[in-house]
Amino acid sequence: MAEAQQLSIPHCVLLAVHYATESNINALRTLTPSRQDAFEPDLTLRILLTYLPESIEPSSYTTYIHETVTRIYLEKRETVSPLDISSVKDLSDKQARKRLHKLHLIPLAHPSCPPDIFQDSLTLFLIHRAHRIDAETGLLDIVPQLVVPFLDQSEYLRTWFISTVLPLLRLGYEYYPEISAPSLETFVQLTGTKAVETLLSNVQQSNRDGSSDTNIPARDMRGLVGPWMYGHNERKRRKLNKTQRGSATSGVQEHITVASLDGASASSEVELEIDEDWECLFAWFVKMAANNFPLVTTAIEEWDGPSDVDLGGYEVGHPYRDEELQRRLELRYAQSAFASAYAVEANSPETIERAHALLVRLAALMDFEPPPGLATSVELLPKVDTSSPVLQEISTTVLQPDILLRPDNPLTKPDLHTFRLLQMFVYSAYLLAGVRHRVSIINVARLRFYSDDNEQFTLLQRILHTLTTGPKKDEEHWMLMRKRLLWLWNWGMDAEDERAFLGAGVFGKIERGVFEREILRAFVDTAHYTLVNKVYLQSPEHHRISRNEIEKVILTAAMHYYDNASNGNRTRGGMKKASDIITAFDTYFPISLAFRQSKALLSATHALSSYSLTLQHGVPFQPVNIRVSTDPLSLLEKVLDQNPRSYTHLDNLISIGQNLAISAAPILSDGTSELQPSPDDIEHLKTAAERRVIGMAIEGALAEDDFETAYSYVVNRLTPPSIPAHQSNTSAPTSRRPSIAPGHLISRRRREKDEDDISWRAAFLAGRHRSSPMSTSHTSAGSTAPPGLRRLEQRMELLSQALLLAPPSHLPEVLGVWQDCEVEMTKLLAHENDVEQRFNDQADRKLPGSFASETIAVQPRREVGRGAVEEAPMGLFDVARGAAAAFSRSAFPLHGAATSGRGAGGAPKESGSGHARISSDLGSDTGSIGGSEESGRVRKRDMVANAVTGGLASGLGWVLGATPVQNQRD
Repeated sequence: MAEAQQLSIPHCVLLAVHYATESNINALRTLTPSRQDAFEPDLTLRILLTYLPESIEPSSYTTYIHETVTRIYLEKRETVSPLDISSVKDLSDKQARKRLHKLHLIPLAHPSCPPDIFQDSLTLFLIHRAHRIDAETGLLDIVPQLVVPFLDQSEYLRTWFISTVLPLLRLGYEYYPEISAPSLETFVQLTGTKAVETLLSNVQQSNRDGSSDTNIPARDMRGLVGPWMYGHNERKRRKLNKTQRGSATSGVQEHITVASLDGASASSEVELEIDEDWECLFAWFVKMAANNFPLVTTAIEEWDGPSDVDLGGYEVGHPYRDEELQRRLELRYAQSAFASAYAVEANSPETIERAHALLVRLAALMDFEPPPGLATSVELLPKVDTSSPVLQEISTTVLQPDILLRPDNPLTKPDLHTFRLLQMFVYSAYLLAGVRHRVSIINVARLRFYSDDNEQFTLLQRILHTLTTGPKKDEEHWMLMRKRLLWLWNWGMDAEDERAFLGAGVFGKIERGVFEREILRAFVDTAHYTLVNKVYLQSPEHHRISRNEIEKVILTAAMHYYDNASNGNRTRGGMKKASDIITAFDTYFPISLAFRQSKALLSATHALSSYSLTLQHGVPFQPVNIRVSTDPLSLLEKVLDQNPRSYTHLDNLISIGQNLAISAAPILSDGTSELQPSPDDIEHLKTAAERRVIGMAIEGALAEDDFETAYSYVVNRLTPPSIPAHQSNTSAPTSRRPSIAPGHLISRRRREKDEDDISWRAAFLAGRHRSSPMSTSHTSAGSTAPPGLRRLEQRMELLSQALLLAPPSHLPEVLGVWQDCEVEMTKLLAHENDVEQRFNDQADRKLPGSFASETIAVQPRREVGRGAVEEAPMGLFDVARGAAAAFSRSAFPLHGAATSGRGAGGAPKESGSGHARISSDLGSDTGSIGGSEESGRVRKRDMVANAVTGGLASGLGWVLGATPVQNQRD
């Protein structure tokens, strides 16, 4: 002690520095109390801070520090070791002062400390000493030995230790010793989001590594984030007092220079909420949920919120939050849980299960009724409260990540309405996954609030398509699918409520009838016909679609498979599916004309499949070609062209044509048409189709040079409708009164006109056809007439029928062909007579006793006329005159009868037709015995020609040069 008294103040300071450098705490404890005049507490602390090695155990000098600050020396030592002053005793006072000025003592205040605690030297020393220990040695674990004994000395020191040192100690030494924790210097500079991410970065890594410890996230929330939050008030004060502070010492004099911690000037206008740091944690939940939802849900399940923190017992007796702040933080914590559910984009089953677990946790935190399990039957699922305000239209921005945590967000504001809405979204996502359409909760919300009816309808169709094209399901499974889809439409609303035109669920913008029709279509597509009958036909009270709509859906499904069939065979592919649908429901719609048309279409298509048929550009025939064709019967023309001798299958072709005509009626192509064809209209369609097909067959036969078949079809199968088989001449005039339905009369006349058009054209085509010499049908078995005459007879008979039915504009063409045939007939008959005469002459010369030189007088041939006995064709003017008389008899029967009576009593009748050809010569059953006065019959071709020409006497007679009736009488 005496040695210290001999030293000057500079010598004492230099000696203390020497002792501190050598970590000689005992010598310091001897020196500084004995020379209190030389050692102020701040100076002693600065010497220790600057020169005492940081690696020394703090426990060896904590007592000395306390004694230095308080100047109360607790230990009374019996003996005091003499001081070793050899290091400074040889220095002169001048040298000592010079060395003293060269000393650079570190200021007590660390740059991170706020200026309002500068007067607390001990706190400043301890904080600065802890920073130096960590910076120089990295031995942060010895800092508690230094600081903990003095926690009661300063509330700021306690807050600093709990919020800064304690999280770092746990992070680097207890929770994650294998990782390198940030330094104390670095960590103290972290604020807000950066600090939260640093503290929880290892939670993410352990979760990615597949750690099975589910308590890790909650432990880190409790032991890392919780203590760090303890210092949020001080961090707020630090931000509000951004000042520039620093200290520099030259010798024993202290100069303090204020410096800003972040280089910016202070701003008194910065206003931050007390719970700003907590908001960073809540935002971390929402951000992390988008990428790692299981981590967030695990943390929320195991952590009870802001009140659940582990401060290591250092906070005992020092509460730092009031009840109002605690209540607000708990609500914000609940809202962050809501927001996390909406932030997740994943749609995996695990995500939905985690969201349900989050619902259970929220129910516990907010004291709500817990939701039922995900696997609960549809009947027990929660029902929506249609009066809830959250079901109304909301802004499109409320689901943005940065908006989810706003206190006024209508989807995440923690209350019972938002809890129930989130519950509906979770169950909707689960049920959508059950119908094989995974969707995240946020997308369920978007579907409910932002999609229109078209988007929802498209999604419904996609779901049903997935179900119908996937593995085969039984009826029980399809009933479950229907219940789930209906719940998604109405969210548990009464499905039988008459007012429930639209639903409240994710498909609620689709009309109920449209929704049910799509489900019905799925039942039909999957061949669950019994289920259709059970749900839709036998129980109309459980759905909103009429029987007509059910019929339309069934037919639409059948036609869909029909249109996509690649082959017309009804035993394979889409045709089989369409046929099965029509057959299954035909009995439920016995009077449905649409079903009749569908069956006709299927029958026609199946029959067509037996023929080879290729359309334009080599494309093979497909059933859909019938439906898209404006004239399906025209396909038969291609059948006749591409299948040799197919015209001989007339009955089959007629059946196909009639079925095509029936199927092409408006009812099948437009199910909404109210003008459905009547049974009479159907019969007329069949008749018209039959005649048209016969006409096609005639053309086909002629194209293959089969005149006999064509002739047979014209004569036997194509009877003109305008010439009835039997017409009574005694019909009462009242039987011809006008129809009360003018439109029907007009349509009937139009049909008759079309039929006449087919008849005369077919007859005309056959009549003008010239068979080739190699034709197999050139001769007729059993005919004794020459083939040329036989064929001309048939052609002229066909042309006579064409003359009866052809419109006036086409008569010159028909008559031109008739005239050509007549000329040819004359030539053939003349040639035949010449051949016969030569044969007879030759035979006469060969008779025994004949006179070769005798000249035989041959009677000159008489002009062919009405009185001629031999067979000869009629002239054109003869045809015109005879036709006028025939037409008058057929058109005016009463007038014809009177004229006939007068002829009997007055002018003599002409003898039988001089133009009747002997049937034995021509082999035709249409001729009559010529020259018989008892026979009043006229040859058929003459009768028809007379009738046609007579009808033209007043119109086109001048073209023919016919003599008017009155001129004949004159």
